[in-house]
Amino acid sequence: MSDGTREQRQRAEAEKLATEVLRHGTNTQRRSLFVSAAAFGAAAMTLPGASPASAQTAPAAPRRRPIIKDDSRVLNIGATVRSGNYWDYKTFMTPIEEFYVRNHYPTPTAETRPVLAQENWKLRIHGTSVERPVELSYNDLLGMRSRTIIATMECHGNGRTLFWEQDGLTGQQVAGGNWVLGAVGQAEWQYVPMSEIFARVGIKPGARTVLFWSGVDGNDMGRPMPYSDVVAQQHDMGVCFAMNGNPLIPDHGAPVRMVVPGWGGTASIKWLTEIRVTDRRVWCRLNTRGEVYIGPSYQRPEFSQEDEFIGVGAEDIQGPMVTWMPPKSFITVPLVLEKSPSVPANYPLQRGQVPRLSAGRQELTGYAWAPQNGVRQVDVRIDGGQWQRAEIRQPNLGKYTWVRFSLPWDATAGQHVIETRTTDNAGTVQPETVPLNTLGMANWAIPKFRVEVA
Repeated sequence: MSDGTREQRQRAEAEKLATEVLRHGTNTQRRSLFVSAAAFGAAAMTLPGASPASAQTAPAAPRRRPIIKDDSRVLNIGATVRSGNYWDYKTFMTPIEEFYVRNHYPTPTAETRPVLAQENWKLRIHGTSVERPVELSYNDLLGMRSRTIIATMECHGNGRTLFWEQDGLTGQQVAGGNWVLGAVGQAEWQYVPMSEIFARVGIKPGARTVLFWSGVDGNDMGRPMPYSDVVAQQHDMGVCFAMNGNPLIPDHGAPVRMVVPGWGGTASIKWLTEIRVTDRRVWCRLNTRGEVYIGPSYQRPEFSQEDEFIGVGAEDIQGPMVTWMPPKSFITVPLVLEKSPSVPANYPLQRGQVPRLSAGRQELTGYAWAPQNGVRQVDVRIDGGQWQRAEIRQPNLGKYTWVRFSLPWDATAGQHVIETRTTDNAGTVQPETVPLNTLGMANWAIPKFRVEVA
């Protein structure tokens, strides 16, 4: 097939799906949310370091690439992971090109895995607690009632860097990738709610676990959720087929993924093929050996021999599964990296290098989120002084979304430390430190940003 023919076919498919998306309830006002507010700029900084890598060219023949999107607007922290360049964030909605990617395996595509082609994709919904098992096609899904929701998504490992840079821990004590603070973004997700799924198949009394399974990128890729938690969010979470008004791209789970607002990103399983509802607890890799809190401050979960074990054993159950993400914040200044095990190759600072600001009137800008209860206030402290209330910029759309904030500052020459702190609507405040967990999950300690003013 010629490139021109392929492009025409892809364009026609995209236009067809866009029509379906709009027909099934997409918010036509979304585009105004993607426009950067002119008044919301980053502080005047000089960021020394390597220039971004040039965009990669799509391969001529199908092959499995680790990540499809190029590194021109994301931070390369590993073969299958990319962080957002949070110090460059300016918009309320995160452009797809700037949205972080967290894969455990290379991104599968319809070319390398034909089951992911829209015409081939199937979603099996079944289990011992399902009354009427079904198998849905892509068109079946588009024909169901859908909703849109604006919500942040964040990797559990976001902020792991603070264990190394602020707590003085080593790579032997805390393992994982150096996300810095950019493994978070905000998008509009279009999805069929779990309430619609449950209504179609019927759920028997005694349901205990909902297992969301891919098995496409790797044969151990699935994540269970307690049925009670799914029911509590059944209108807000669901089977997602569009992101920021467009069909999903491969790096973000095309053609279909789960979206679970407020929970760590692993709950939003990509390349979804199966939903199973059962009356037993389920244990697999992503709630035992990975994506869990393991450390002296965390209690081992309850389990029994009657539970279901998929590729793991009882000995693998060490700590509780990460669920809701905690309140967090940052200013749009790159964190100084001097103690971390590694520094990403395209990070804007070299190891130990401090970002520079211009002396005089500055406007510190940043982002804050608290997906379980919503942001009440954001405070900023400079050089250990008094906390100052920052201004929260509109829009503020509720608990699942982040807010942008700003604080004017008369910057004087010398080195300074700037801290940010979020308080949510339940009164939960970002702490100075958090307990050690060996996988570096969900570090929500107050971040400390060092800057040089000249």
